[in-house]
Amino acid sequence: MSKDFLTFLGTAGGRVAVFRQLRYSGGMWLTLEGINILIDPGPGSLIRIFEFGFDPEDINIIVVSHRHLDHSADLNTVIEASSKSTSKPIDMLVAPNDVVFGDDPILLKYLHKGVKNFCIVDENKEFSFKDIKIRGIVKHIHSYAETFGLEISSKSKKVVYVPCGKFYERMLYTYPHGADLEILNTTFPKNSYHYKHLSAEDVKKILKVHKPKRAVITHFSPYILRENPEKIAEEIYRETSIPTVAAKDGMKLDF
Repeated sequence: MSKDFLTFLGTAGGRVAVFRQLRYSGGMWLTLEGINILIDPGPGSLIRIFEFGFDPEDINIIVVSHRHLDHSADLNTVIEASSKSTSKPIDMLVAPNDVVFGDDPILLKYLHKGVKNFCIVDENKEFSFKDIKIRGIVKHIHSYAETFGLEISSKSKKVVYVPCGKFYERMLYTYPHGADLEILNTTFPKNSYHYKHLSAEDVKKILKVHKPKRAVITHFSPYILRENPEKIAEEIYRETSIPTVAAKDGMKLDF
């Protein structure tokens, strides 16, 4: 079995699905080359870490794509736990500026001592830890939050994360192509002009250009849950020829 894996600590997206807990909202746990990376620790992340057999003290890096609470509400809780109340700081926090240093930051000031290195995301800005590289790709169009797509790679694997945001053409060409795994926050089954989130229709356009080896959709609203995420993933696969699965709470992907 591969030592590289991704576990979904939650798959809910948007206010209703998250704050009614229609699905869990703990983010994702990614392990590459033995480095443990927690991505987007939304509400309940610490609880799900324990529930799915992980230990917060094993976290090396936390990545936050943007400051909305469904992606960051448990950031302080997890840093407190993972750093032993700041006595053993985690190695890196990778996040946009407004998560850490903005006028209304998510991270509490006293917990700054729980992080060794603050890595402020921007387009084409890259950070390294041992054999892991994390790069900001493109700024997304998203409400009231700096939001960036991300590439997380080791010497042999490349994971691309397409977080929330309204689809626009630049997303097709700025993201790397041919990743081992591409994660796409897919909140709606069809295009919605009222919310700046991706739909399954947008994901089809993206995958036809990006052509990753595998894709997984997550971050589901009630709209997509009603239509069955598994059926939507099958439809994406049929139309793009990219093997695509719908994430489930607690699902582990080896790659």
